[in-house]
Amino acid sequence: MKKMSFLIVLMFFVFTAHAQETKPAEHFIEVTGTAELEIVPNEIYLTVRLKEFEEGRAKTTLETIDKSFLNALKEANIDPKNLELAEAGLLLGGRRRDRDVFRQKTYQLKLSSAAEVEKFLNKIETVKADYVDIVRVDHSELTKLKLDVKVKALQIAKTKAQALAHSIGSELGKPILIREINIEPYNMNPGNVQYSMNAQYREENTPTDYQSSFKKIKLQAQVLVQFEIN
Repeated sequence: MKKMSFLIVLMFFVFTAHAQETKPAEHFIEVTGTAELEIVPNEIYLTVRLKEFEEGRAKTTLETIDKSFLNALKEANIDPKNLELAEAGLLLGGRRRDRDVFRQKTYQLKLSSAAEVEKFLNKIETVKADYVDIVRVDHSELTKLKLDVKVKALQIAKTKAQALAHSIGSELGKPILIREINIEPYNMNPGNVQYSMNAQYREENTPTDYQSSFKKIKLQAQVLVQFEIN
């Protein structure tokens, strides 16, 4: 019986000591910090579709279009390693009952700047590609830059907390809570800009000049922090 009583008392002291260790600080300040960064995208992804077509009942083959397209890449000094085949297939076309089969293939092309995109579009004008679609923009160091913005937000939160604590004659202690508020970057999609290259698909009001710039990718980070007040 005495042994059981001793164990109960021992457990009580252990629980009390643990509760005191984990008890939150009675005096603390809670602040938020927000930081932003705008970066110029250095990865621009385009989809390029090549498709056989007829002019005056004469079909231009996919091999001919493909060869012309690869020559345009070479003239634009674009590394072929940045080109990947996305898909290939067949399409039925024409109004006759025995409609012709038109082959097509779609490439994905990665470029590094708006200037390079503009140069590529100038060279591909004579290729008669079906269309060129700018589908996504990105940055090669996006993960690192996102972390940099989060660190900046935390520094801003600390500066704010120090100023508030000093205003009441107190000193800022150690952080007791740091909570990240996840905010996804935006302007990652340039608006699904489509630039039709084939004359039979080009609209009359399609601009001939290409804007040699993209919207910057905006990164934003926000953190909630609690600091002890000494």
